[in-house]
Amino acid sequence: MATFGELLAELRQDRHLTQEQLGKEIYVTAGTISNYENNVHFPDVEKLIALADYFDVTIDYLLGRCSVNLSPDVFDKPITADMTAGKLIETLANLSPERKQTFLQIVRDMQLSMMVSQYQKRDNK
Repeated sequence: MATFGELLAELRQDRHLTQEQLGKEIYVTAGTISNYENNVHFPDVEKLIALADYFDVTIDYLLGRCSVNLSPDVFDKPITADMTAGKLIETLANLSPERKQTFLQIVRDMQLSMMVSQYQKRDNK
């Protein structure tokens, strides 16, 4: 798994930021960002939180403890009026293995149907 410095450099580069620009965002110098990215020094908790907030990722992601680059806010997003993404995941996790497979088959079928529909619309133009 990637190190903190590698992940930070990747996030920064994905946003086309210089070390100086990122440093200004969290009130440190470009040299400090360089030290973070080279794993020479690690940020204190306050700066770690600022980085996670700035890049909209979890601290666990920044520290290489998980591979998913999702904001925790995504779990609170409504899917329907009475279901959030987090609640859907929780519900799915509690299904029997057979029902999980059925659910996945339905999702795959819906994805395939959307792809076919998009191709048909494109061909009709």
